[in-house]
Amino acid sequence: TKKQFTLFGSRQTLVDENTEGFGDAVRFFKKNYENALREIIVNNSGKKGIFNGIEEITLFFEWYGEHSFCGFHQEGDEMHLALIDVFLKKKGYIEPNTFIDIFCEDDRIETPEVIYIGKLNMDFINSINNNDWTEEGCQYPNIKEGVVIKRSTLISGQRLPMCKTKTKWWLNKLHSSYPEDMWK
Repeated sequence: TKKQFTLFGSRQTLVDENTEGFGDAVRFFKKNYENALREIIVNNSGKKGIFNGIEEITLFFEWYGEHSFCGFHQEGDEMHLALIDVFLKKKGYIEPNTFIDIFCEDDRIETPEVIYIGKLNMDFINSINNNDWTEEGCQYPNIKEGVVIKRSTLISGQRLPMCKTKTKWWLNKLHSSYPEDMWK
């Protein structure tokens, strides 16, 4: 049988093409990504493929525009859909190196920019915390909010370790835009 993308959702609820706010994301996915992702999955489902024998795959995306902030979008923004993670039922999240090899190398799918590969250290964390994309010559001009940091290999019996670090610019905007009880 031909595999299909059957369910779409936000963090809290299932959505479809008619859902206010996320209907546009579902339509974008179906128009721009559905066939490409189906092809990528089929091509990586062979005997040694990452999707071999997997019954269910959950794809996680970020729906955003240039002026999006904290999940709120500005009317008139050109919206983007970026694949940010892939979860395999009974196996867990795919490792970063596999994600990069399969999805980041494919121009048909937008993925986050890989900005660092190496050992996690305080210099890197501080470079993200202190990055201000509004300043000319900043180290990471495409990093407004922050980054997700993932270990590239699994340790036996452990889920894929990951953490986030935010920019001070984003934290300051969050604190100035919303009352403390909303963001805490």
